[in-house]
Amino acid sequence: MEFQMHSDCRVNCYVKPMIAAILLGAVSACSGTPDIATGVIAPTAPAGAENYNFRSPTGVAQSYFVRAKDILTISVVGEPSLTFEQMRVDEDGGFMFPMIGRVQASEQTVEAITRDITTRLSARYIRRPMVTVNVASTVSNIVTVEGAVEQPGVFNFQTNTTLLGAMAMARGPKRVARLDQVVIFREVNGQALAARFDLNQVRAGKMIDPVLLPNDRIVLGVSGKSQAWQDLLQALPVLALFTRI
Repeated sequence: MEFQMHSDCRVNCYVKPMIAAILLGAVSACSGTPDIATGVIAPTAPAGAENYNFRSPTGVAQSYFVRAKDILTISVVGEPSLTFEQMRVDEDGGFMFPMIGRVQASEQTVEAITRDITTRLSARYIRRPMVTVNVASTVSNIVTVEGAVEQPGVFNFQTNTTLLGAMAMARGPKRVARLDQVVIFREVNGQALAARFDLNQVRAGKMIDPVLLPNDRIVLGVSGKSQAWQDLLQALPVLALFTRI
């Protein structure tokens, strides 16, 4: 379930004047924090990664939104001609499916795609079709992790990797990290969004462990960072809700 909330004027007034400075690197200027690595680091599980849950401890996670060039697996029970191990989403965000024609997939969850195919097949062709859709592979799954982590960098990640998974790839927080000052920046449909998380609450299952989206940027803060960072934190309460910035 994707959490997105439009901010009111109060939030916009706090955040907009400072976001340019933050995105230019103000947030990564904490004392003693290395510069962000320029290479892509393979997401091998580091020592101690077993301490991080790659899915929400509560079983709640955001749904992945399919994108152009993703490859899906689609099966309809008892219908071999309607079962595909590799169905590529084309540049326009869709694919052709036998009997029902074009299916729009981009910016849709696999659940939504499954419902669409099921509804259209059952309307004219198959009584109570049993349809399964899964994501076989994705493209450009990259996340940036910076701030008070042991190994800041740019990482490839697998579908359904969560915030805690990203922390594991970055070798975990530093001792000086403020675990309640984790901010994820992302862009959805051309809108810049941000949400604040508390790693202790996420680990305890008291806060959702958000599934990463391609090109997310995660910043883990420390005490005494810039005023712009402090103002941003005040405008983003620890609610795990993505707010327009």
